[in-house]
Amino acid sequence: MSSADWEEVKRLAADLQRAQFASTLQKLSERNFVEIINKLGELGLLDVYHTNDGKEYITPAQLSREIQDEVFLHGGRVNLVDLVDTLCVDHSVIEKRASVLAHSDSSLCFVLGQLISKDYLDSIAEEINEKLQQEGSTTIAELVKHYELPGDFMLEVIVERLGTIIQGQQDTNDPTVIFTDAFVARHRAHIRGVLSAITRPTQVSAILAQHGFQQRLFFSMAEKLILSGRVPGILSGGRQVHRAMYIPSIYSRTQNEWVDNFLKQNGYLDFEALRRLDISDPESHIRRRFKDEDLTFVGNVCVGPSLIDQIDAAIDDALVSSSWVDIYPLLPTVFSPDVGHQLVDIALKRRQDKKSTAYAKVFADTIVVSDQLLTKLSNHLQQMMPKKAKEVVEKGAFKKQVVSGLVSEYYCKNKKEDRRKKAASGKSGGGTQGRETKTKATKNKGRGKKGGGGAHESDSDDDRQKSTGGGESPAVEFLSVDDMQTEITNFSELVDCPEELVEELTNHLHNPLTRQFQEIAKSVFMATVAVGGDARRKTHQQLQDKVSALLTTIKLSEKSIKVFDDEKQMQLKKHLLKTQCTELVNELVLYLADDSLIDIAENKDITPETFFMLRQVLVSHRAALLEQLEGSLDPPLTLHLACLVLFQTVTGNMLHASGKFVPHILAYLKTQISADKFSILHDYQDLVIKSLMNKNEEDDGGVKLQLEALSPSVKEVAVTFKKAAASDNTEE
Repeated sequence: MSSADWEEVKRLAADLQRAQFASTLQKLSERNFVEIINKLGELGLLDVYHTNDGKEYITPAQLSREIQDEVFLHGGRVNLVDLVDTLCVDHSVIEKRASVLAHSDSSLCFVLGQLISKDYLDSIAEEINEKLQQEGSTTIAELVKHYELPGDFMLEVIVERLGTIIQGQQDTNDPTVIFTDAFVARHRAHIRGVLSAITRPTQVSAILAQHGFQQRLFFSMAEKLILSGRVPGILSGGRQVHRAMYIPSIYSRTQNEWVDNFLKQNGYLDFEALRRLDISDPESHIRRRFKDEDLTFVGNVCVGPSLIDQIDAAIDDALVSSSWVDIYPLLPTVFSPDVGHQLVDIALKRRQDKKSTAYAKVFADTIVVSDQLLTKLSNHLQQMMPKKAKEVVEKGAFKKQVVSGLVSEYYCKNKKEDRRKKAASGKSGGGTQGRETKTKATKNKGRGKKGGGGAHESDSDDDRQKSTGGGESPAVEFLSVDDMQTEITNFSELVDCPEELVEELTNHLHNPLTRQFQEIAKSVFMATVAVGGDARRKTHQQLQDKVSALLTTIKLSEKSIKVFDDEKQMQLKKHLLKTQCTELVNELVLYLADDSLIDIAENKDITPETFFMLRQVLVSHRAALLEQLEGSLDPPLTLHLACLVLFQTVTGNMLHASGKFVPHILAYLKTQISADKFSILHDYQDLVIKSLMNKNEEDDGGVKLQLEALSPSVKEVAVTFKKAAASDNTEE
């Protein structure tokens, strides 16, 4: 410093000292100063920010400079929260200035509340490059976790610097993965070597686990190597590690040669054998491999045209010669009966498509029998029917069936009526739509699970009852199952047939032949019955004459009895019932039994049984009345039923009467039952009449309570009443 300058400094210091000691003529207070600043700000003449401590004002330009200085001091990355504490300015003000800076200054970025300079981004790019060169690869996810920056932002930063600061490349299938060229080359060579050394299908998961390849890089490199032809093979299963598999071309070539040779030599392919060759989807593989071949897929096998032609030829020979053939021995041993059955169906369908005139049925899955042979067998058995029918009619077996059929018909009608009533009442689980469904019985199959075109299914319950003549007596069979099997076995054209064919032919023919036999037996029986028609007409005329004579005798005797007193009349009536009346009933019952083909001995005393049936009717009627009485909740109905029950108990006779006759019945019962029991009935009758005539609801409530209290006593009188006289009357 020169002496002149030093002098100038001294002069300025002296001026400053004088100014400090000089008295101020005019001075603004702090409050006035603040008001002036605020007013200037409102008028837009001054743009300043007030600090958080309230002691200073700062201009936007100065704040921007200080923010830039802080970014530099923090190494190129600073959080706005830290600037609030450092610059003592409100956060909203700093955020606003930071946003302005980021838009005006290309060297700054505003990300997640942070100001970041391009120099900072270049520095982290250098760090990333160092790590990448050491490890060979990295991912955006790892970088995001390390640097705490958004993934899209980090990806943009990396992509901008690839080839300059960062020496590497993106994975074409996953842009978030970064590789170095050396890393890619090293892995390409490793993958190429591994895939070239594989000679059989190998799971990709096993390759990754053994050699430590990255999943995305492996698929990308392997696909490029396979596409370029450097590695001969294919990747199946897509990019799903648990499904993907590498199949070398040498294995596929050997595999295809084996499949081609096996099909050519044997005429079929077994899916299980292909699975043992590591072909996971045999059907798809065969369809791709032989897309121009006429192959038939059945079950777990694929059949070539040569084997189908053998089956067609065997069936043709059987139909032309009106014979039978078992296809199963012609098939390979790996074929199941079900597969054989399907092949037979296919062969027969082709014959139909060709409009062949020969027809056949399939039994025991794979045995084809011509319709002509079935017709011959059926005719052979039908020739035995007339002789057999004559035998069963002469022995009386068919007559018993006819009688049993009449009883069964009556039973079936009642049963159907019961079913109808149950359906209407909804007691079968379906309301008014209730039904009792008929079910089909399951037939035992042959060697497989299907019985073929000629398989016989059991008849329904009603058909079975018709064929057997009802539940009391089985129908007269043409031949039993065992006998029919014997006849079929001895048939000249079926001598060498397998046992299962005999069984299924029996099931197929037994019911139809039995029905035909029933018709023939019926014709023979009706012819026999027609012979005795004249004798039956003569017997009917004799019955009319005898019945007329007996009725005349009974009526005249009844008139003669009336001249005696009551006690003698009763004794004479009993004697008349035991003699003339009994004889009349016997004659009628014996004639009806004979007309209905029911065997009853001439000397059999059936009259007691007849009267027992009448007694059973009385017992059943009383039981029905008691059942209704027990469930009755209506007082008039309860009184009505109680009177009917007591009348039958007293007199031993049924009485059908409506409710209006209840007073008359009670008048009759007054002299037949004890006074205390009659008093209960009489009181109950009075209450019922009051209930029906009373229209006052309050008074009616008391009557109802009395009726409810007395109803159990009325029911008890009707149920428990017994009288010796009544018992005597019932016996009479």
